[in-house]
Amino acid sequence: MSACALDIICETAMGVSVNAQDGQNIEYMKAVHEITDSFMYRVIRPWLYPDFIFKWTAYGKRFTANIRRAHAFSRKVIKNKKLEMEVRSKYSDVGLFPNENPSHSRKQKAFLELLLEYHFKDPSFTEEDIREEVDTFMFAGHDTTAMSLSWTLYCLGQNPKIQQKAQEELDQIFEDDNSRDITREDITRMIYLECAIKVCKLRLHPAEMIENTRHGSPVRCFN
Repeated sequence: MSACALDIICETAMGVSVNAQDGQNIEYMKAVHEITDSFMYRVIRPWLYPDFIFKWTAYGKRFTANIRRAHAFSRKVIKNKKLEMEVRSKYSDVGLFPNENPSHSRKQKAFLELLLEYHFKDPSFTEEDIREEVDTFMFAGHDTTAMSLSWTLYCLGQNPKIQQKAQEELDQIFEDDNSRDITREDITRMIYLECAIKVCKLRLHPAEMIENTRHGSPVRCFN
């Protein structure tokens, strides 16, 4: 699931393919998991809060090494996307900023493309600045997405009636052609599935710890 989430984040937000589900770039996922493990190890041991103590421990050394690996992966993603944009600008009439060209139709850009365009216009916004933004998006995005997907599938598996209703909704949308690509219009029609996902990932199993709430009366989630 982590590999699937990483592919989704990279393709949708970064505009690049990392093919994690094909076994490529798995070192990044391992680094992220070990960073999280080291962080949680440190959180419950207050004597490791000072950096000058933590960095000399085995967990601290592993944490530093994995941070380097994660940063290296982000830099590689940025480098590949930047090269792609420069090649496109050099060998076509689109240019670096296609949406500013009146002869070309506007298209929706990936998050990384927007950052790189700003970098090209203002070099004071460096690649390291971009890397920090990408790290936040990639690290937080792929891990929480994988967790949310896992819990959603678990909840659907535990509730066959709800799973059946979600399946019927998808059958209506795709009819006999379930091999075609999903469109934005398809997603807007997935009303029941969206409700199921929100109940699971936002109310029952949120990716981030939040304060529990108590309702004074029963709440009906599904008809």
